[in-house]
Amino acid sequence: MIEQPAPQDYLDDFHAIEIPRLFQPHVETRDRAAGIRRVRQELGRMRTGLALHRDSLGGNAKTSADESRRLAVPLNLLLLLHELLVDEVNDLERSLSNGKPLPYSFNFGRFIFGDESSGEWFIGGQEQYDDWLRIKQFKARLDALRQQGQPAWEQLNSIRNNLEALTETHQKRQQKIDNRGKRSFVIRRVFLLIVLIVVSGWAGLHYLDSSRDLSLAALALCAICVVLIPIVIANWKDPRTRTARKQRKLEEQILQLKQEGTQYRQSYQPLELQIKALEVHYSRMMDTWESARLIKNRLDTFIEEGQPLRERVNEIRGELAGLRAQQEKLQNRLDMRQKRGALSRRLILHIMLVVASGAVGYYLHAIGESNYGNIMYGLGGAFALLVPLAYMNWKRRDGSLLSRLRQIETRMRQLQTEGGQVMKRYHPIELQIKTLIAQYKRTRAGIVVEEAPELA
Repeated sequence: MIEQPAPQDYLDDFHAIEIPRLFQPHVETRDRAAGIRRVRQELGRMRTGLALHRDSLGGNAKTSADESRRLAVPLNLLLLLHELLVDEVNDLERSLSNGKPLPYSFNFGRFIFGDESSGEWFIGGQEQYDDWLRIKQFKARLDALRQQGQPAWEQLNSIRNNLEALTETHQKRQQKIDNRGKRSFVIRRVFLLIVLIVVSGWAGLHYLDSSRDLSLAALALCAICVVLIPIVIANWKDPRTRTARKQRKLEEQILQLKQEGTQYRQSYQPLELQIKALEVHYSRMMDTWESARLIKNRLDTFIEEGQPLRERVNEIRGELAGLRAQQEKLQNRLDMRQKRGALSRRLILHIMLVVASGAVGYYLHAIGESNYGNIMYGLGGAFALLVPLAYMNWKRRDGSLLSRLRQIETRMRQLQTEGGQVMKRYHPIELQIKTLIAQYKRTRAGIVVEEAPELA
């Protein structure tokens, strides 16, 4: 199997092309043009190699999709650098062809570094690379402290879970004890026993002659209930019940767990405070070092702020497109109706129907079909009445179409006015978003503008 180049090898190849040299003012025009052609060829070759390398990551069946994405992060970052370098070369070529001054010279980081487990990769210079190494050392120290405190944390978590379970059981039992201490508790049980005494006594006396066995069983139940009444009352007044004993034992367990948890917390708390302090310091180091993340946060803020305005602009554009289609359709219908001779053709059609009906009616009368002839004369009269009605309907229809067209045009003007107001608010945000996107890409790719070149 052929071993693929490392991300740093690709970055070294980018530097070997010497693209920033083309932006130096002392380079001859012929050498600069030849260098642009050479750079384009080299960039095309490297683009192909990077794309093939990235696509080959997903071809291994043993590699999961998440792992493939993490492995592809440095290659995607290098492809972003390639895209920006191509844009810089294109800007240089346009400036030369249009006779404009040379663009600003730039440089980009010589190191690509990151964490394969988290998928965080960056391009930067020597200083940034050294800072990243210090951050990684700090992160290793933080991870070691977390690992050191992991057993104590797990024990504390176990004690906390056991304590919550025992506390819940204690609350349920305490509720039972509280309910047992109420007067209604014993009254309900005594009342139930009295009801059983009455029912069993009545059944025993009722079936004394007819069913002696059933009667004796009922009387025995009655006697047992009579005996249970003082027992129930005495047991209610005695607090030393089995539930109370269990509750006291449970309270002892809870107290023991609290003491054990306090001991573990006292031993773990200094380490926990140290870990929290290191986590805060690590977050600050990452935020202050990774400028691309700060730009991304600002970008996300502007995108979130402009999202409602963008959605409203899209809604206005969609509604305007539908209204324009309706406007064109109505305008075409009006143009067709207002053409010369359009009304005359319709009136002539009605007149021809009147004449045809009269001629058919006259012919039917001539051949002796008077009934059918009268029908045709009636149709001819009806068509004759439709002539002025057709004229009035034509004019009314023109007015209706014009009214609908004016309503659509009014709505379009309202939408255009609203769209203009929304765009006045959204346009600065959109420009800021585009600027931050370009700045974010250049920061991620490690491109740094150096100084303004002199005029060529």
